[in-house]
Amino acid sequence: MQIKEDEKALRFQGILQEVLKPIAEKLKTIKEIESVRNGQEELKKMVEERQRTS
Repeated sequence: MQIKEDEKALRFQGILQEVLKPIAEKLKTIKEIESVRNGQEELKKMVEERQRTS
């Protein structure tokens, strides 16, 4: 009886992983894009600050 429950749980876990994998990849991509945008904002601020001081 317990073995069947374990098999069901493992099967469900495998399905969940398959479903969540592409979502996790997209989230990772979104975070990378945000990181690049933040870096661009920082660079922009640095350039503006330099232009003001020179």
